[in-house]
Amino acid sequence: MLLPSSALAASPKTTQSQKDWTIIIYWDVDNSLEYITEFAISTWESALPSNDNVNIVALIDKLSEDGTWIYDIVDGERHLLAQWEEMNTADPATLEMFVEYAMTEFPSEKTMVVLQDHGYSWRGLCKDETNGYDLMSFDDVGTALRNVKKDMGKTVDLLALDACNMASIEAFYELRDAVSYVVGSEATMSDDGLPYKMFISDLVANSALGPAEIATNLVHEYVLYYSSKWDYEHQFRCSQDFATMSAFDMSKMGAVGEAFTEFTEVLERIIPDHMKEIEVARGFALIGTWGNMAGWEWNPDLITFAEGLRNIEGHPELNAAIDDLLTAFDTACIAEDHSRKHHDTVHGMHVWFPPSLSMYNSNGYTWAKQFVYHDIGLDLVSESAWYDCLMFYYSSK
Repeated sequence: MLLPSSALAASPKTTQSQKDWTIIIYWDVDNSLEYITEFAISTWESALPSNDNVNIVALIDKLSEDGTWIYDIVDGERHLLAQWEEMNTADPATLEMFVEYAMTEFPSEKTMVVLQDHGYSWRGLCKDETNGYDLMSFDDVGTALRNVKKDMGKTVDLLALDACNMASIEAFYELRDAVSYVVGSEATMSDDGLPYKMFISDLVANSALGPAEIATNLVHEYVLYYSSKWDYEHQFRCSQDFATMSAFDMSKMGAVGEAFTEFTEVLERIIPDHMKEIEVARGFALIGTWGNMAGWEWNPDLITFAEGLRNIEGHPELNAAIDDLLTAFDTACIAEDHSRKHHDTVHGMHVWFPPSLSMYNSNGYTWAKQFVYHDIGLDLVSESAWYDCLMFYYSSK
Protein backbone atom coordinates (compact mmCIF):
# COMPACT_ATOMS: atom_id res chain seq x y z
CA MET A 1 0.00 0.00 0.00
CA LEU A 2 1.36 3.40 -0.98
CA LEU A 3 1.34 6.38 1.34
CA PRO A 4 -1.96 8.27 1.18
CA SER A 5 -1.99 11.28 -1.12
CA SER A 6 -2.24 13.62 1.88
CA ALA A 7 1.02 12.19 3.17
CA LEU A 8 3.17 12.55 0.08
CA ALA A 9 3.74 16.28 0.46
CA ALA A 10 3.53 16.46 4.24
CA SER A 11 5.77 13.56 5.24
CA PRO A 12 9.30 14.39 6.38
CA LYS A 13 12.26 13.24 4.37
CA THR A 14 14.62 10.87 6.11
CA THR A 15 17.23 13.02 7.87
CA GLN A 16 17.45 11.33 11.26
CA SER A 17 20.50 9.37 12.28
CA GLN A 18 19.94 5.79 13.32
CA LYS A 19 19.00 5.37 16.97
CA ASP A 20 18.93 2.31 19.17
CA TRP A 21 15.14 1.89 19.28
CA THR A 22 12.02 3.06 17.47
CA ILE A 23 8.67 2.44 19.15
CA ILE A 24 5.95 2.44 16.50
CA ILE A 25 2.50 2.84 18.03
CA TYR A 26 -0.54 1.89 15.96
CA TRP A 27 -3.35 3.54 17.92
CA ASP A 28 -6.75 2.54 16.55
CA VAL A 29 -9.37 4.36 18.61
CA ASP A 30 -11.91 4.69 15.82
CA ASN A 31 -14.39 3.29 18.33
CA SER A 32 -15.37 3.57 22.00
CA LEU A 33 -11.74 3.84 23.17
CA GLU A 34 -11.07 7.30 21.75
CA TYR A 35 -11.28 8.93 25.18
CA ILE A 36 -8.14 7.17 26.44
CA THR A 37 -5.89 8.87 23.87
CA GLU A 38 -4.93 12.04 25.72
CA PHE A 39 -3.87 10.11 28.83
CA ALA A 40 -1.74 7.84 26.66
CA ILE A 41 0.01 10.62 24.75
CA SER A 42 0.76 12.53 27.94
CA THR A 43 2.25 9.34 29.38
CA TRP A 44 4.52 8.92 26.33
CA GLU A 45 5.62 12.55 26.71
CA SER A 46 6.53 12.18 30.38
CA ALA A 47 8.37 8.92 29.73
CA LEU A 48 10.60 10.33 26.96
CA PRO A 49 12.30 13.49 28.28
CA SER A 50 15.08 12.91 25.75
CA ASN A 51 14.90 10.96 22.53
CA ASP A 52 18.65 10.87 21.91
CA ASN A 53 18.51 7.09 21.57
CA VAL A 54 14.79 6.29 21.32
CA ASN A 55 12.13 7.32 18.80
CA ILE A 56 8.39 7.24 19.41
CA VAL A 57 6.11 7.67 16.41
CA ALA A 58 2.36 7.08 16.55
CA LEU A 59 -0.53 6.76 14.13
CA ILE A 60 -3.84 7.78 15.72
CA ASP A 61 -7.21 7.09 14.11
CA LYS A 62 -10.16 8.63 15.99
CA LEU A 63 -13.91 8.11 15.78
CA SER A 64 -15.02 11.71 16.31
CA GLU A 65 -13.16 13.17 13.31
CA ASP A 66 -12.27 11.97 9.85
CA GLY A 67 -8.55 11.82 9.34
CA THR A 68 -5.44 10.02 10.59
CA TRP A 69 -2.86 11.82 12.74
CA ILE A 70 0.86 11.06 12.82
CA TYR A 71 2.80 12.23 15.89
CA ASP A 72 6.31 11.84 17.16
CA ILE A 73 7.55 12.59 20.67
CA VAL A 74 10.60 14.87 20.84
CA ASP A 75 12.22 15.67 24.19
CA GLY A 76 9.01 15.21 26.14
CA GLU A 77 6.64 16.95 23.73
CA ARG A 78 4.31 15.71 21.01
CA HIS A 79 4.77 17.00 17.48
CA LEU A 80 2.17 16.61 14.77
CA LEU A 81 4.10 15.35 11.76
CA ALA A 82 1.16 15.05 9.41
CA GLN A 83 -2.57 14.70 9.12
CA TRP A 84 -3.47 12.05 6.58
CA GLU A 85 -6.85 11.29 5.08
CA GLU A 86 -9.26 8.96 6.89
CA MET A 87 -7.83 5.45 6.79
CA ASN A 88 -9.20 2.04 7.73
CA THR A 89 -7.00 0.95 10.62
CA ALA A 90 -8.54 -2.53 10.51
CA ASP A 91 -6.98 -2.95 7.08
CA PRO A 92 -3.62 -4.79 7.27
CA ALA A 93 -2.39 -2.69 4.33
CA THR A 94 -2.64 0.38 6.57
CA LEU A 95 -0.59 -1.34 9.27
CA GLU A 96 2.01 -2.45 6.75
CA MET A 97 2.25 1.01 5.20
CA PHE A 98 2.62 2.82 8.52
CA VAL A 99 5.23 0.45 9.96
CA GLU A 100 7.32 0.78 6.79
CA TYR A 101 6.90 4.56 6.83
CA ALA A 102 8.02 4.74 10.46
CA MET A 103 10.98 2.41 9.94
CA THR A 104 12.10 4.52 6.98
CA GLU A 105 11.65 7.95 8.55
CA PHE A 106 12.82 6.94 12.05
CA PRO A 107 15.66 4.46 11.45
CA SER A 108 16.90 2.43 14.39
CA GLU A 109 18.78 -0.72 15.21
CA LYS A 110 15.74 -2.29 16.94
CA THR A 111 12.03 -1.83 16.37
CA MET A 112 9.02 -2.31 18.63
CA VAL A 113 5.48 -2.19 17.27
CA VAL A 114 2.51 -1.63 19.58
CA LEU A 115 -0.98 -2.54 18.37
CA GLN A 116 -3.61 -0.88 20.54
CA ASP A 117 -7.37 -1.28 20.51
CA HIS A 118 -10.15 -3.67 21.47
CA GLY A 119 -9.03 -7.28 21.26
CA TYR A 120 -11.07 -10.40 20.57
CA SER A 121 -8.66 -13.29 21.12
CA TRP A 122 -8.21 -15.41 17.95
CA ARG A 123 -10.68 -13.22 16.03
CA GLY A 124 -8.27 -10.30 15.89
CA LEU A 125 -8.10 -6.68 17.00
CA CYS A 126 -8.27 -3.09 15.76
CA LYS A 127 -11.98 -2.48 15.25
CA ASP A 128 -12.62 0.47 12.93
CA GLU A 129 -16.20 1.68 13.36
CA THR A 130 -15.96 4.34 10.66
CA ASN A 131 -15.20 1.62 8.14
CA GLY A 132 -17.96 -0.89 8.77
CA TYR A 133 -16.80 -2.25 12.13
CA ASP A 134 -13.96 -4.09 10.40
CA LEU A 135 -11.53 -6.15 12.45
CA MET A 136 -7.95 -7.09 11.57
CA SER A 137 -7.54 -10.87 11.78
CA PHE A 138 -4.31 -12.45 12.98
CA ASP A 139 -3.84 -13.95 9.55
CA ASP A 140 -3.86 -10.35 8.32
CA VAL A 141 -1.52 -9.12 11.07
CA GLY A 142 0.96 -11.88 10.28
CA THR A 143 0.80 -11.18 6.54
CA ALA A 144 1.34 -7.44 7.04
CA LEU A 145 4.37 -7.92 9.28
CA ARG A 146 5.88 -10.58 7.02
CA ASN A 147 5.55 -8.11 4.16
CA VAL A 148 7.33 -5.51 6.29
CA LYS A 149 10.16 -7.97 6.87
CA LYS A 150 10.43 -8.66 3.15
CA ASP A 151 10.20 -5.02 2.07
CA MET A 152 12.47 -3.55 4.75
CA GLY A 153 14.97 -6.38 4.96
CA LYS A 154 14.59 -6.61 8.74
CA THR A 155 12.17 -8.13 11.23
CA VAL A 156 10.14 -6.26 13.81
CA ASP A 157 11.95 -7.17 17.02
CA LEU A 158 9.05 -6.91 19.46
CA LEU A 159 5.28 -6.80 18.96
CA ALA A 160 3.31 -5.64 22.01
CA LEU A 161 -0.43 -6.27 21.88
CA ASP A 162 -2.22 -3.60 23.93
CA ALA A 163 -5.63 -5.26 23.63
CA CYS A 164 -7.75 -7.75 25.55
CA ASN A 165 -7.42 -11.53 25.35
CA MET A 166 -4.48 -11.57 22.94
CA ALA A 167 -2.30 -14.32 24.46
CA SER A 168 -3.90 -17.06 22.40
CA ILE A 169 -2.05 -20.05 20.98
CA GLU A 170 -4.02 -19.59 17.76
CA ALA A 171 -2.92 -15.95 17.46
CA PHE A 172 0.70 -16.37 18.52
CA TYR A 173 1.19 -19.33 16.19
CA GLU A 174 0.00 -17.11 13.35
CA LEU A 175 2.85 -14.68 14.14
CA ARG A 176 5.60 -17.30 14.40
CA ASP A 177 7.57 -16.16 11.34
CA ALA A 178 6.46 -12.52 11.29
CA VAL A 179 8.21 -10.98 14.33
CA SER A 180 10.87 -11.99 16.86
CA TYR A 181 8.98 -11.63 20.17
CA VAL A 182 5.35 -11.04 21.15
CA VAL A 183 3.87 -9.75 24.40
CA GLY A 184 0.18 -10.06 25.28
CA SER A 185 -2.39 -10.77 27.98
CA GLU A 186 -4.65 -13.78 28.41
CA ALA A 187 -7.36 -11.62 29.98
CA THR A 188 -9.04 -8.25 29.67
CA MET A 189 -6.75 -5.23 29.93
CA SER A 190 -7.59 -2.03 31.75
CA ASP A 191 -8.03 1.16 29.73
CA ASP A 192 -4.58 2.37 30.86
CA GLY A 193 -3.20 -0.41 28.70
CA LEU A 194 0.48 -1.25 28.80
CA PRO A 195 2.77 0.33 31.43
CA TYR A 196 4.13 2.81 28.90
CA LYS A 197 5.95 5.05 31.34
CA MET A 198 7.76 2.09 32.86
CA PHE A 199 9.09 0.35 29.77
CA ILE A 200 9.82 3.55 27.83
CA SER A 201 11.77 4.84 30.84
CA ASP A 202 13.69 1.55 30.83
CA LEU A 203 14.80 2.24 27.25
CA VAL A 204 15.69 5.85 27.98
CA ALA A 205 17.86 4.70 30.89
CA ASN A 206 19.49 1.91 28.89
CA SER A 207 18.78 1.85 25.16
CA ALA A 208 21.18 -1.09 24.76
CA LEU A 209 18.49 -3.40 26.13
CA GLY A 210 17.52 -6.12 23.69
CA PRO A 211 13.99 -7.11 22.68
CA ALA A 212 13.88 -10.14 24.98
CA GLU A 213 14.93 -7.95 27.93
CA ILE A 214 12.32 -5.30 27.17
CA ALA A 215 9.65 -7.97 26.68
CA THR A 216 10.53 -9.50 30.04
CA ASN A 217 10.50 -6.12 31.79
CA LEU A 218 7.17 -5.27 30.22
CA VAL A 219 5.58 -8.50 31.48
CA HIS A 220 6.55 -7.92 35.10
CA GLU A 221 5.99 -4.16 35.03
CA TYR A 222 2.47 -4.65 33.70
CA VAL A 223 1.46 -6.74 36.70
CA LEU A 224 3.29 -4.36 39.06
CA TYR A 225 1.55 -1.33 37.53
CA TYR A 226 -1.89 -2.78 38.22
CA SER A 227 -1.02 -4.09 41.68
CA SER A 228 -1.76 -0.77 43.38
CA LYS A 229 -4.34 1.99 43.05
CA TRP A 230 -1.99 4.69 44.32
CA ASP A 231 1.67 3.90 43.60
CA TYR A 232 1.39 4.75 39.90
CA GLU A 233 -0.40 7.37 37.83
CA HIS A 234 -3.58 5.68 36.60
CA GLN A 235 -6.31 6.99 34.37
CA PHE A 236 -8.77 5.39 36.79
CA ARG A 237 -7.99 4.71 40.43
CA CYS A 238 -8.64 1.01 40.34
CA SER A 239 -6.24 -1.87 40.64
CA GLN A 240 -6.68 -4.66 38.14
CA ASP A 241 -6.24 -7.65 40.43
CA PHE A 242 -6.73 -10.08 37.55
CA ALA A 243 -3.81 -8.88 35.43
CA THR A 244 -1.92 -11.37 33.26
CA MET A 245 0.93 -10.84 30.81
CA SER A 246 3.39 -13.08 28.98
CA ALA A 247 6.14 -12.89 26.37
CA PHE A 248 7.04 -15.51 23.77
CA ASP A 249 9.98 -16.17 21.47
CA MET A 250 8.36 -16.56 18.04
CA SER A 251 11.22 -18.66 16.73
CA LYS A 252 10.04 -21.38 19.14
CA MET A 253 6.33 -21.19 18.33
CA GLY A 254 6.60 -23.66 15.45
CA ALA A 255 7.58 -26.36 17.95
CA VAL A 256 4.69 -25.35 20.21
CA GLY A 257 2.29 -25.77 17.29
CA GLU A 258 3.71 -29.20 16.45
CA ALA A 259 3.39 -30.35 20.06
CA PHE A 260 -0.17 -28.99 20.27
CA THR A 261 -1.06 -30.85 17.07
CA GLU A 262 0.27 -34.11 18.55
CA PHE A 263 -1.68 -33.43 21.77
CA THR A 264 -4.96 -32.86 19.90
CA GLU A 265 -4.54 -35.98 17.78
CA VAL A 266 -4.16 -38.09 20.91
CA LEU A 267 -7.00 -36.32 22.73
CA GLU A 268 -9.46 -36.74 19.85
CA ARG A 269 -9.30 -40.53 20.11
CA ILE A 270 -10.27 -40.68 23.78
CA ILE A 271 -12.93 -37.95 24.06
CA PRO A 272 -16.07 -40.18 24.10
CA ASP A 273 -14.79 -42.26 27.01
CA HIS A 274 -13.54 -39.35 29.13
CA MET A 275 -16.05 -36.54 28.76
CA LYS A 276 -16.27 -35.85 32.50
CA GLU A 277 -12.52 -35.52 33.01
CA ILE A 278 -12.24 -33.21 30.00
CA GLU A 279 -15.15 -31.06 31.18
CA VAL A 280 -13.62 -30.72 34.67
CA ALA A 281 -10.16 -29.87 33.30
CA ARG A 282 -11.66 -27.25 31.00
CA GLY A 283 -13.71 -25.65 33.79
CA PHE A 284 -10.78 -25.44 36.19
CA ALA A 285 -8.58 -23.87 33.50
CA LEU A 286 -10.95 -20.97 32.74
CA ILE A 287 -9.01 -18.03 34.12
CA GLY A 288 -11.84 -15.60 34.73
CA THR A 289 -15.49 -14.72 34.75
CA TRP A 290 -17.33 -12.18 32.63
CA GLY A 291 -15.41 -9.29 34.20
CA ASN A 292 -12.09 -10.27 32.66
CA MET A 293 -13.02 -12.56 29.79
CA ALA A 294 -15.02 -10.03 27.75
CA GLY A 295 -18.39 -11.44 28.73
CA TRP A 296 -18.64 -14.07 26.02
CA GLU A 297 -15.20 -15.61 25.74
CA TRP A 298 -14.25 -19.14 26.75
CA ASN A 299 -10.47 -19.24 26.95
CA PRO A 300 -9.04 -21.80 29.36
CA ASP A 301 -5.35 -21.54 30.11
CA LEU A 302 -3.71 -24.03 27.78
CA ILE A 303 -1.23 -25.50 30.25
CA THR A 304 -3.67 -25.74 33.17
CA PHE A 305 -6.13 -27.52 30.87
CA ALA A 306 -3.51 -29.95 29.59
CA GLU A 307 -2.20 -30.68 33.08
CA GLY A 308 -5.78 -31.34 34.22
CA LEU A 309 -6.03 -34.18 31.73
CA ARG A 310 -3.32 -36.14 33.55
CA ASN A 311 -6.15 -37.47 35.71
CA ILE A 312 -7.23 -39.62 32.77
CA GLU A 313 -5.92 -43.13 33.42
CA GLY A 314 -4.90 -45.81 30.99
CA HIS A 315 -3.49 -43.55 28.26
CA PRO A 316 0.28 -43.15 28.62
CA GLU A 317 0.37 -41.67 25.11
CA LEU A 318 -1.67 -38.71 26.40
CA ASN A 319 0.77 -38.01 29.24
CA ALA A 320 3.66 -38.23 26.76
CA ALA A 321 1.92 -35.70 24.49
CA ILE A 322 1.29 -33.40 27.46
CA ASP A 323 4.96 -33.63 28.43
CA ASP A 324 6.01 -32.68 24.90
CA LEU A 325 3.59 -29.73 24.88
CA LEU A 326 4.91 -28.45 28.22
CA THR A 327 8.52 -28.77 27.06
CA ALA A 328 7.85 -26.81 23.87
CA PHE A 329 5.80 -24.23 25.76
CA ASP A 330 8.45 -23.67 28.44
CA THR A 331 11.10 -23.17 25.75
CA ALA A 332 9.00 -20.56 23.93
CA CYS A 333 7.72 -18.60 26.93
CA ILE A 334 10.47 -16.23 28.07
CA ALA A 335 8.43 -14.44 30.76
CA GLU A 336 5.05 -14.74 32.49
CA ASP A 337 3.45 -12.92 35.38
CA HIS A 338 -0.03 -12.56 36.84
CA SER A 339 -1.91 -11.19 39.81
CA ARG A 340 -1.93 -13.27 42.98
CA LYS A 341 -5.65 -14.00 42.70
CA HIS A 342 -4.95 -16.27 39.74
CA HIS A 343 -2.79 -18.51 41.98
CA ASP A 344 -1.19 -21.17 39.75
CA THR A 345 -3.91 -21.39 37.08
CA VAL A 346 -2.31 -18.98 34.60
CA HIS A 347 0.77 -19.82 32.54
CA GLY A 348 0.69 -17.30 29.71
CA MET A 349 -1.42 -18.64 26.84
CA HIS A 350 -5.01 -19.73 26.33
CA VAL A 351 -6.89 -21.78 23.77
CA TRP A 352 -10.47 -21.34 22.64
CA PHE A 353 -12.85 -23.92 24.11
CA PRO A 354 -16.52 -22.85 24.24
CA PRO A 355 -18.78 -25.04 26.41
CA SER A 356 -21.27 -25.92 23.66
CA LEU A 357 -21.82 -25.87 19.92
CA SER A 358 -24.23 -22.97 20.37
CA MET A 359 -21.49 -20.89 21.98
CA TYR A 360 -18.99 -22.07 19.37
CA ASN A 361 -21.31 -20.56 16.78
CA SER A 362 -21.53 -17.34 18.86
CA ASN A 363 -25.32 -17.56 19.04
CA GLY A 364 -25.24 -15.30 22.09
CA TYR A 365 -23.41 -12.45 20.31
CA THR A 366 -24.63 -11.52 16.83
CA TRP A 367 -21.61 -9.38 15.90
CA ALA A 368 -19.20 -12.22 16.68
CA LYS A 369 -21.00 -14.68 14.41
CA GLN A 370 -19.18 -13.26 11.40
CA PHE A 371 -15.90 -14.70 12.72
CA VAL A 372 -15.85 -18.45 12.10
CA TYR A 373 -13.13 -20.23 14.05
CA HIS A 374 -12.42 -22.89 11.43
CA ASP A 375 -12.70 -20.48 8.50
CA ILE A 376 -10.74 -17.35 9.43
CA GLY A 377 -7.30 -18.36 8.20
CA LEU A 378 -5.80 -19.67 11.44
CA ASP A 379 -2.95 -22.04 10.62
CA LEU A 380 -3.14 -23.89 13.93
CA VAL A 381 -6.82 -24.71 13.46
CA SER A 382 -6.21 -26.13 9.99
CA GLU A 383 -3.04 -28.02 10.93
CA SER A 384 -4.14 -29.55 14.24
CA ALA A 385 -7.09 -31.74 15.24
CA TRP A 386 -8.42 -29.17 17.72
CA TYR A 387 -11.51 -28.31 15.66
CA ASP A 388 -12.27 -32.04 15.38
CA CYS A 389 -11.79 -32.36 19.15
CA LEU A 390 -14.33 -29.60 19.76
CA MET A 391 -16.91 -31.10 17.40
CA PHE A 392 -16.40 -34.55 18.90
CA TYR A 393 -16.78 -33.11 22.39
CA TYR A 394 -20.05 -31.33 21.53
CA SER A 395 -21.54 -34.35 19.75
CA SER A 396 -20.66 -36.60 22.69
CA LYS A 397 -22.42 -34.47 25.32
